[in-house]
Amino acid sequence: MRRLPHIVVLALVLTLAACSNDSCYDNGSSLPLATFYINGTHQSIPGLSIMGIGVPGDSLLANNQSLDEAYLPLRASTSSTSYTLWRMFTTATDTVAVRDTITLNYEAVPFFHSAECGAMYNFYIKSVRHTSHGIDSVVLLTTLVTNSRTPALRIHFTDLQQ
Repeated sequence: MRRLPHIVVLALVLTLAACSNDSCYDNGSSLPLATFYINGTHQSIPGLSIMGIGVPGDSLLANNQSLDEAYLPLRASTSSTSYTLWRMFTTATDTVAVRDTITLNYEAVPFFHSAECGAMYNFYIKSVRHTSHGIDSVVLLTTLVTNSRTPALRIHFTDLQQ
Protein backbone atom coordinates (compact mmCIF):
# COMPACT_ATOMS: atom_id res chain seq x y z
CA MET A 1 0.00 0.00 0.00
CA ARG A 2 2.97 2.31 0.57
CA ARG A 3 3.92 2.07 -3.12
CA LEU A 4 0.56 3.26 -4.41
CA PRO A 5 1.31 7.02 -3.98
CA HIS A 6 4.66 6.54 -5.79
CA ILE A 7 2.99 4.70 -8.64
CA VAL A 8 0.31 7.40 -8.97
CA VAL A 9 2.93 10.17 -9.01
CA LEU A 10 5.02 8.28 -11.58
CA ALA A 11 1.97 7.70 -13.80
CA LEU A 12 1.03 11.39 -13.56
CA VAL A 13 4.56 12.53 -14.51
CA LEU A 14 4.70 10.16 -17.48
CA THR A 15 1.26 11.28 -18.66
CA LEU A 16 2.18 14.96 -18.48
CA ALA A 17 5.48 14.35 -20.28
CA ALA A 18 3.72 12.42 -23.04
CA CYS A 19 1.21 15.24 -23.56
CA SER A 20 3.86 17.90 -24.02
CA ASN A 21 3.41 19.91 -27.18
CA ASP A 22 7.04 21.07 -27.07
CA SER A 23 8.24 17.94 -28.88
CA CYS A 24 7.61 19.49 -32.32
CA TYR A 25 9.42 22.56 -33.54
CA ASP A 26 7.54 25.44 -35.13
CA ASN A 27 9.01 24.47 -38.49
CA GLY A 28 7.16 21.24 -39.34
CA SER A 29 9.32 20.42 -42.35
CA SER A 30 13.06 20.12 -42.82
CA LEU A 31 13.85 23.30 -44.75
CA PRO A 32 17.28 24.90 -44.96
CA LEU A 33 17.21 28.43 -43.62
CA ALA A 34 19.46 30.87 -45.47
CA THR A 35 20.52 34.09 -43.75
CA PHE A 36 21.73 37.08 -45.76
CA TYR A 37 24.79 39.26 -45.24
CA ILE A 38 26.49 42.26 -46.80
CA ASN A 39 30.01 43.25 -45.72
CA GLY A 40 29.92 40.65 -42.94
CA THR A 41 26.76 42.09 -41.36
CA HIS A 42 23.45 40.22 -41.16
CA GLN A 43 20.95 42.52 -42.83
CA SER A 44 17.95 42.76 -45.11
CA ILE A 45 18.62 42.65 -48.83
CA PRO A 46 16.30 45.11 -50.59
CA GLY A 47 14.64 44.21 -53.89
CA LEU A 48 15.35 40.47 -53.52
CA SER A 49 13.44 37.84 -55.50
CA ILE A 50 13.90 34.07 -55.12
CA MET A 51 12.58 31.45 -57.52
CA GLY A 52 13.07 27.69 -57.78
CA ILE A 53 14.50 26.35 -61.05
CA GLY A 54 12.85 23.37 -62.76
CA VAL A 55 10.01 23.17 -60.26
CA PRO A 56 6.46 22.44 -61.47
CA GLY A 57 3.98 25.21 -60.82
CA ASP A 58 4.69 28.52 -59.14
CA SER A 59 8.09 28.44 -57.47
CA LEU A 60 8.34 32.15 -56.60
CA LEU A 61 9.37 32.29 -52.93
CA ALA A 62 9.94 36.05 -52.76
CA ASN A 63 9.13 38.84 -55.20
CA ASN A 64 11.08 42.10 -54.93
CA GLN A 65 11.08 42.04 -51.12
CA SER A 66 13.45 43.16 -48.41
CA LEU A 67 14.58 39.95 -46.67
CA ASP A 68 17.25 39.07 -44.11
CA GLU A 69 16.54 35.32 -44.34
CA ALA A 70 14.53 32.81 -46.35
CA TYR A 71 13.69 29.12 -46.28
CA LEU A 72 14.81 27.25 -49.41
CA PRO A 73 12.67 24.09 -49.77
CA LEU A 74 14.37 20.95 -51.08
CA ARG A 75 12.71 18.17 -53.09
CA ALA A 76 12.99 14.69 -51.61
CA SER A 77 12.52 13.13 -55.06
CA THR A 78 15.79 14.57 -56.45
CA SER A 79 19.36 14.95 -55.25
CA SER A 80 19.73 18.65 -56.11
CA THR A 81 17.66 21.81 -56.10
CA SER A 82 18.57 25.14 -57.71
CA TYR A 83 17.35 28.67 -57.08
CA THR A 84 17.65 31.92 -58.94
CA LEU A 85 18.19 34.92 -56.69
CA TRP A 86 18.04 38.35 -58.22
CA ARG A 87 18.25 41.83 -56.85
CA MET A 88 16.94 45.00 -58.39
CA PHE A 89 19.59 47.69 -58.24
CA THR A 90 19.13 51.32 -59.24
CA THR A 91 22.08 53.27 -60.58
CA ALA A 92 22.14 56.96 -61.42
CA THR A 93 20.86 56.17 -64.93
CA ASP A 94 19.17 52.76 -64.90
CA THR A 95 17.58 49.92 -62.95
CA VAL A 96 19.50 46.66 -63.24
CA ALA A 97 18.67 43.10 -62.20
CA VAL A 98 21.66 41.16 -60.84
CA ARG A 99 20.97 37.40 -61.09
CA ASP A 100 22.69 34.48 -59.42
CA THR A 101 22.04 30.75 -59.17
CA ILE A 102 22.55 28.60 -56.08
CA THR A 103 22.51 24.80 -56.39
CA LEU A 104 22.31 22.50 -53.37
CA ASN A 105 23.34 18.85 -53.78
CA TYR A 106 22.01 16.60 -51.03
CA GLU A 107 20.70 13.26 -49.89
CA ALA A 108 17.13 13.00 -48.57
CA VAL A 109 16.80 10.62 -45.62
CA PRO A 110 13.38 9.62 -44.19
CA PHE A 111 13.14 10.33 -40.47
CA PHE A 112 10.40 9.42 -37.98
CA HIS A 113 10.36 12.28 -35.47
CA SER A 114 7.55 11.27 -33.09
CA ALA A 115 3.88 10.34 -32.97
CA GLU A 116 3.00 14.05 -32.61
CA CYS A 117 5.21 15.27 -35.44
CA GLY A 118 5.10 12.24 -37.71
CA ALA A 119 7.61 11.38 -40.41
CA MET A 120 9.59 13.82 -42.50
CA TYR A 121 12.78 13.99 -44.52
CA ASN A 122 16.07 15.25 -43.19
CA PHE A 123 18.61 16.38 -45.76
CA TYR A 124 22.38 15.88 -45.78
CA ILE A 125 23.85 18.67 -47.89
CA LYS A 126 26.85 17.39 -49.81
CA SER A 127 27.82 20.57 -51.68
CA VAL A 128 26.72 24.08 -52.61
CA ARG A 129 27.56 25.83 -55.88
CA HIS A 130 26.76 29.41 -56.86
CA THR A 131 27.42 32.03 -59.48
CA SER A 132 29.09 35.28 -58.44
CA HIS A 133 27.33 38.16 -60.17
CA GLY A 134 25.80 39.57 -56.98
CA ILE A 135 26.77 36.87 -54.48
CA ASP A 136 30.22 37.03 -52.95
CA SER A 137 30.13 33.65 -51.17
CA VAL A 138 27.90 30.99 -49.67
CA VAL A 139 28.89 29.39 -46.36
CA LEU A 140 27.45 26.00 -45.43
CA LEU A 141 26.88 26.19 -41.66
CA THR A 142 25.63 22.63 -41.22
CA THR A 143 25.43 19.61 -43.47
CA LEU A 144 22.36 18.17 -41.71
CA VAL A 145 19.07 20.00 -42.27
CA THR A 146 16.35 19.08 -39.78
CA ASN A 147 13.14 20.84 -38.80
CA SER A 148 14.89 23.05 -36.25
CA ARG A 149 15.03 26.78 -36.96
CA THR A 150 18.82 26.81 -37.25
CA PRO A 151 20.44 28.57 -40.22
CA ALA A 152 22.02 26.12 -42.66
CA LEU A 153 23.41 28.66 -45.14
CA ARG A 154 24.92 32.11 -44.90
CA ILE A 155 24.72 33.94 -48.22
CA HIS A 156 27.09 36.91 -48.52
CA PHE A 157 25.95 39.39 -51.16
CA THR A 158 28.25 41.94 -52.76
CA ASP A 159 27.61 45.54 -51.81
CA LEU A 160 26.16 46.99 -55.00
CA GLN A 161 26.40 50.52 -53.58
CA GLN A 162 30.21 50.50 -53.83
